[in-house]
This record gives sequence, C-alpha cells and structure tokens, in this order.
Amino acid sequence: MEQKALKETVRERVVPVIDWLINQRSRQLRTTLLMDGLFRKLRDIGVPVDRATLHITELHPLLRARSYHWDAVAGGAIEVGRAHGIQFRPDYLNSPIRAIHDGSAPIFRNLEVEPKTGDYPVIFELKEQGYTCYRALPLPFSNNQINVFTIATREPGGFSELDLALVDAAVPIFSTNLELRHLNRTAQQLLDTYLGHRTGERVLSGATGRGDAERIKAVIWSCDLRNFTPLAEESEMAALIELLNLYFGVMGRTLEKHGGEILKFIGDGLLAIFEIESDVKGACARALAAAEDALKEFAATREEFAKLGISDLRCGIALHIGEVMYGNIGTENRLDFTVIGPAVNLVSRMEPLTRDLEPPVILSRPFAERCGHPTRSLGPKTFKGIEAPQEVFALDYSADNRA
Repeated sequence: MEQKALKETVRERVVPVIDWLINQRSRQLRTTLLMDGLFRKLRDIGVPVDRATLHITELHPLLRARSYHWDAVAGGAIEVGRAHGIQFRPDYLNSPIRAIHDGSAPIFRNLEVEPKTGDYPVIFELKEQGYTCYRALPLPFSNNQINVFTIATREPGGFSELDLALVDAAVPIFSTNLELRHLNRTAQQLLDTYLGHRTGERVLSGATGRGDAERIKAVIWSCDLRNFTPLAEESEMAALIELLNLYFGVMGRTLEKHGGEILKFIGDGLLAIFEIESDVKGACARALAAAEDALKEFAATREEFAKLGISDLRCGIALHIGEVMYGNIGTENRLDFTVIGPAVNLVSRMEPLTRDLEPPVILSRPFAERCGHPTRSLGPKTFKGIEAPQEVFALDYSADNRA
C-alpha cells in the first residue's frame, strides 16, 4: 500500500480506538483494564493481536518493575510484580525487553520462518506455541523512562503493514494514559513508603501547608535499641545497616499487622502511633499485642544478629495514650508530617527505663489502665522537661496474675 493511502486508511480506521483512549484519560481505570480495552478495540478494527505484554519500571521498595500480560483467548490482562534483582536474571538478560531498555530499535520477528540460532529464547517459545509474528517496541514516558510493549499474533502471514501502522497510531495516547496512572500510583507508593499509608493519604488530600495539623488521640509507641552507640562505633557500616534493617523490619511488620503506623525513624529509634477513633481499649490492646509479637520475633532473629557478630542485642518499647498535634512542621519548603505534644515527650523519656525490665516494655498509667493486661507499678518517676512525676508500669506475667 502506498504511504499516502496507508496514512489515510490508518487515520480513518483508528478513530474508534483513539476516541476510547481519550475518554479514559480522566477515569481511574486500572492498567489491566486499560490494556484489555486497548487490545479489544484494536481487534475490533481488524488488528489480529492475540498476545501482548507491557513492562513498566517502578519506584518501589519491593518491586523493580511490573509486567502486564494480555491474551485474547484467556481474556483480560494480569499484573505481575517483578522484585528487585530481576534485572540480573537470565530470563531478563536474554530477552527483547532488556534489549529495548538498552536502547534497541523496535524488534520484529517473522515466526513463520525458523528463528536464527542464538535468537531470544522467547522467540522459540512463541513459535512453538503457534504464533506467526512478534514485535517489541519502546514505550517512553515524558521523563525519559523507557518501558516496553510487545504484541504477537497467530494470524497466517503475521501482522500486515496496516496492522502495525494502526498499533503505532494508538500507542502515543495509550502511553500518555499509562503515564498518568503510573505517576499517580508512584506518588502514592512513595508517600506510603516514606510517610506511611494514612499520613500519605492526608498529604495527597491536601494537607501540605506548614502548620496544617489536627488534634488526634492516639496510642504512641516509641522503641529503641540498647547499647547501639558503642555497637555503631565498633561495627562496619554495611553490617550496621543490615542490623538496623533487621530490627526495623521486625518492628514494622508487627506494627503493620496490628494497625499501627510508623511516623519516623530516629537513628536506632522508631516513633509510631495507633490512632484512636472511638475504641480506646481496642487500640491499647492492639498496640500491646504488637509489642509482644515484636519482642518474640526480635528474639527469634538472634541467629541473624549472630551472623553480624552481635551476640546480645536488646530493645525497649514504651507505650502511652494522649492527645497529639498531627501534621506539618518545618521550614517553608521542607516539611515533616509527624506528631508533637507533651504525650510524645513523655513516651520518648519513658523508653530508657526499659533497660532493666523483662520484658522490656514500659507503660504509662493511662495505657496500663486500659490495655487489659496485668501490670505492676514501678512508682512515680521524674522526667526531664515534665513538671509532675509520672507513675509508670511494667507488664506482670507472674503466676498469680495469669491465673
């Protein structure tokens, strides 16, 4: 087909696909649904796509990328998370996906002829499965991030020149739609990672001004490692980072499991909250269950600590209930979303008293009265910066109290 006639045919035939993609720009359609819709629309205008994949690089603490797989027979698209390290695996290194990431031009294969020796393994797999044509091409975002998009067909004779031109005409708007969704999800992921899910949602909903804050009631959790300063001076930096990740990993998993939210890491310390909406005793019970689970899991990781040359590592946890201001503080253009107030000051000063406790958990009177667990008083204690002495409590696991 002559180029002029081809362009005119493409412009006429691709209109329904372009219109559909434009209508999806402001909709919160999942990527799997957007991908399924695109290929159904392309098939409706005669493009014989039977298989497609999409590979998008991620900014995520657990994932290097996400892959999407679409199949005309099975129907719909599925999402597969790709963990960090996928970039070193042979199936990626020996793939058209890696070649496109490295700057290759679009890759086209006629699968009705025998693939050349040494071609990508996926080419041999697709030929064996009855596909007749394969194409992989870059799908760039505006920030120069290169993603990859592949299509394949079982149609005798493969894709025609018109088929490929119709796909190429739809790809730019498809890419724009994908980027909008990707940017929204990346923003949410990064806020979840660095601020926590609830706090991230508050920021996305508009709490971005310095001084934007609200008064909330919460259980406040503070934990710290014992003797970390001398350990830091004696340990290699890599071992120290691994140690902190093991420790924070234990605390983070148990906090998340029981509904807590980490607000910040301070050296080897951690500040978290269990926001109280109505059920004070329930929040206290969840926070205490998280503390007990964390200490059990922490003890179970001793072998991992031993590999780092650390034989006796302890931590302490302090729990308190109080009203706090929850919001933004900082400079004009650098903010921290956190909690402040006398209750935060008290719990941070209580935590060092866990040094001689077993289990190393210390409770304020308001928390002890509501946590539903036997406790014993340690008496009133004086804390720097807090005017009145505060009675604090330890957990009591004596036989009499368990009966």
